[in-house]
Amino acid sequence: MNAKRKRVKAYVDAISELLMDPNPSREKATELVKKHLESEGVEPFRGASKPDDIFEKELISLYIVGVRGLGIRDDYSEIFSKVFDKEERYEEIIKLLTSDLPVERVREGIKSLIPEMSEGDVARILRFALTLYYLDFEPYEFVVKAIKRMLEALPEFEDTIRRFTKFFVAVKLAEEISSGSIRNKVEKEIRKQLISLETGIPKSTPSDSYVAKIASVTYEIPDKVLNNIFGNKKSSNNH
Repeated sequence: MNAKRKRVKAYVDAISELLMDPNPSREKATELVKKHLESEGVEPFRGASKPDDIFEKELISLYIVGVRGLGIRDDYSEIFSKVFDKEERYEEIIKLLTSDLPVERVREGIKSLIPEMSEGDVARILRFALTLYYLDFEPYEFVVKAIKRMLEALPEFEDTIRRFTKFFVAVKLAEEISSGSIRNKVEKEIRKQLISLETGIPKSTPSDSYVAKIASVTYEIPDKVLNNIFGNKKSSNNH
């Protein structure tokens, strides 16, 4: 079973157990996603580092699997509203970002949903869009649009958006390596530059060592394949 399938199985098992809990909460959901990811022997969906709140961030994945994959939000609306209140707001913001509303209306809508917007909120909203793509619920262009519109609507968060975009580019490259469409250094370099350009975010090209790390964590691509494409760069965590 590949890394993505193992993650999805862990998410399904975690949300199934959560729904049977007599007193479900965010804390319980975080514990369950950690338990089931570890049970499957797979890392959480993450970048090169493993922050302390990574399993809480994985509630985005849990929510998306519950809503988009299993289609059970309406059946368990009270639990979803209680446990996934943040994720419900992120979803509304993603709808705004991928709509055709004028950018001023998008900004107003975002501010009404999260008045005190932080860097962490911005990163999690974009993580929501990327997770929809990673789990095959939305196309690549959906994430590109969300990123571009986020920068237009909230230009004051450009640095956060740029850092996230490097992660997105790395995940996209890792996917193409995993599928076999990138097989050597030349193909990797062409695609890396092209994807970075398509995002429309300046200086968003990740380093080879960062992409190699993401490819190893996110898709569990063997070192032999990575070394063939990147050389011996997997050990570095630099962006």
